[in-house]
Amino acid sequence: MSAAGFPRTARILAKHEFDLAFRAGLSAGSKLFRGLVNTDAVARLGITVPKRAVPLASSRNRIKRIVREAFRLRRAHLPAFAFIVVGRGEIAQADAKTIRADVEKLFDRLAALKPTPAPGTIADLSRAATDVPGTSFPS
Repeated sequence: MSAAGFPRTARILAKHEFDLAFRAGLSAGSKLFRGLVNTDAVARLGITVPKRAVPLASSRNRIKRIVREAFRLRRAHLPAFAFIVVGRGEIAQADAKTIRADVEKLFDRLAALKPTPAPGTIADLSRAATDVPGTSFPS
């Protein structure tokens, strides 16, 4: 598979993974989307487009396809975060070009954020060790 693929391991599918990002993640917004990031092993994507914002299922699916494609093409250059993208109200009237440009700007903003690792993980413990003054590990 090419580097620009979108395997199942690059998708956020479980409710508890979405909940974790909503509770602990940092967020950024754009005109059409709200995005959240949380630390992860690889760049992964979860998409929600509320029925309240976009009533027609075919329109929600079209928006999700556009977001998935933008992520798929940029995944190799994105940091190892769990990206959650949530559609906002004005998205129903937007055309594909506008949606694509907006979600790409959102990915740039989200990639610039610096989320802290989840508590109790290896990354958190190594960060905590380097934060303590006078504590250093041999290289």
